[in-house]
Amino acid sequence: MLRAFIKSADGRLTRDASPGALAAALRDHGATFWLDMVKPTDEEYALLDEVFGFHPLAIEDTLGYVQRPKIESYRHVGEGCTEGYFYMVFHGPDLETFKQRLRTKELDLFVSERYLVTVHEEAMKSIEEVVTRCEADPSQTLDRGTDVLLYSILDHMVDHYTPILDYLQDALDDLEDRALSDPKPDVLTEIAMKKRELLNLRRIVGPQREVVAQLTRGDVPFIREGTRVYLRDVQDHLIRTVESVELYRDLVLGARDIYLSSISNNLNHIMKVLTIITVVALPLTVVTSFFGMNFSAEAVPAWGWLLNHPAGFWVAMVVVGLMVAALVGMFWVKGWVGQGERLVPRESTPHGRRKTKRQVAEGQAQRYASDNVGASNGQQEINPAARSASR
Repeated sequence: MLRAFIKSADGRLTRDASPGALAAALRDHGATFWLDMVKPTDEEYALLDEVFGFHPLAIEDTLGYVQRPKIESYRHVGEGCTEGYFYMVFHGPDLETFKQRLRTKELDLFVSERYLVTVHEEAMKSIEEVVTRCEADPSQTLDRGTDVLLYSILDHMVDHYTPILDYLQDALDDLEDRALSDPKPDVLTEIAMKKRELLNLRRIVGPQREVVAQLTRGDVPFIREGTRVYLRDVQDHLIRTVESVELYRDLVLGARDIYLSSISNNLNHIMKVLTIITVVALPLTVVTSFFGMNFSAEAVPAWGWLLNHPAGFWVAMVVVGLMVAALVGMFWVKGWVGQGERLVPRESTPHGRRKTKRQVAEGQAQRYASDNVGASNGQQEINPAARSASR
């Protein structure tokens, strides 16, 4: 599908996307136009060569999926293309596509002082937003120049990184909570997937930052100084995005370390419980083993009494109970069992639900009030002694 916005030198506006209208706009050196190609067919792809005369290498990159964003300058001229142009590859983020296929949507741009040609195989929200604005007032949009139109497209594309970063932040916060409180094997799988997503996003955003940097440095001659100021804002947004991605990578590694530490702590807790059970069962083994020794009752009178008298069984049970109680009491005193047993306390807040700012502020206020009450009580206890000492 082709969508064209053409303003000729005499101020006439047209949306005719036929090859004849595009060729006429190219020959009119005072015309300014934007051609957007959405899911183009083979015949529509042929316009890049037959009408515009772009370089074959640039057309080849347009037909294929270029994973790395880039910008290239072409001084190639032909029958249709009579002036130099720049070929750009930019990737537009989309939260749904990013979640499903771990990739972004590619946008190919041919830009010069008089025209802008955008090619993309998938529908892009950023392009649709600019198209809507251009449909409302095409004259004003084209009068501002192709550099401003290019900035509008890049700005809308970069703005769509914010939902992706918010999604990653929420997912990483949830992973950290689950790695700490509920370290199941699927948590480690999700950590690996998030690491792959961040690497993919870093591979896309990093080169785009360099592409926009070339636009702001004046490497593209038809971009005016006033537009470069706005492009610096796009560059700053990309820089913050790259920094956020690097921070999230550290958070992913931290979540992995938390998961491994939680697994190790849980294993230590299990081994501690088994060890306590073994030690508690040891007195039972020691006492009952005496009853299996082959001592005769005549040689050891007390032994015969334990074996034959009805009270002997209860004496043995009392001894065993005292030994077990002594061991449990020793474990309690040392803090191996009891209140200090749980290594990871469970929060009262339900899993996956964040505290609101109001709840956090109320909690801080309560802690501050309790600290002040404790401090005032301490002063009241100290002041009478101080007054008596002063007397």
